[in-house]
Amino acid sequence: MVSRRFLLSGLAATVVAASPDPAVRIYAAMTFRPVLERVLQAYRDAGGSAVAAYAPTPVLIRQLAGGALADILLTADPAWMDEAVRQKLVQPLTRSDLLRNELVLAAAAGSPTVGTITSGFALAGLLAGGRLAMCDPEHDPAGRYGKQSLQSLGFWPMVEGNIAIAESSLAAVVLVDHGEAKAAVCFKTDLHGDERAVAAGVFPPDSHAPIVYPVALASTARGKNAAAALAFLRSVESLRIFADFGYLPAA
Repeated sequence: MVSRRFLLSGLAATVVAASPDPAVRIYAAMTFRPVLERVLQAYRDAGGSAVAAYAPTPVLIRQLAGGALADILLTADPAWMDEAVRQKLVQPLTRSDLLRNELVLAAAAGSPTVGTITSGFALAGLLAGGRLAMCDPEHDPAGRYGKQSLQSLGFWPMVEGNIAIAESSLAAVVLVDHGEAKAAVCFKTDLHGDERAVAAGVFPPDSHAPIVYPVALASTARGKNAAAALAFLRSVESLRIFADFGYLPAA
């Protein structure tokens, strides 16, 4: 099993198949690494060839703007895909929303759970004076969604002075795993395979902006192989794998 520390590593590339044709180059937000490895394994089994590079979406955009070559861009934030369109780094007519996600409050395994978090949720009791882990709302989509929900439900004034900033939402869950935070605001998919944390509740979808993940062909995409790989990402087979990790279809 791939360790969670490995999943938190920075930019990494994985060659999924050898082929006489150039491997399709996929630039993907770091959050997709666990599931995309499975998807690319299925692509390899189908005879495809691809290289996946992972980093925070802003880093990927900077690299593309600096001349890096890619065939497909999969982002964790519509706003950054908008920026990629603005800078002409992707082919806008190929853009679509591939997946959706849910925002949850993670807590140590065994903690009481509810369905949907409301303004009456006993967050203070759950934290018990400990820290709430989350991404930086100024620089990370997960942090931005989290702050929106906490503000909408009236919890922000209570927690803003006692937040543990994590480099990613998965890293926020790791802080809960290690007992360094009492709870974490994260994506539902960040809890996949984690036996030390559970979703204490789900933030209402109307308490934050929609969590959707756009994908598009890059402006530097090469030929039919790139289009075929993009079609595979959108296929029923791929969406089934994404669903196994907790992702929801975009439509």
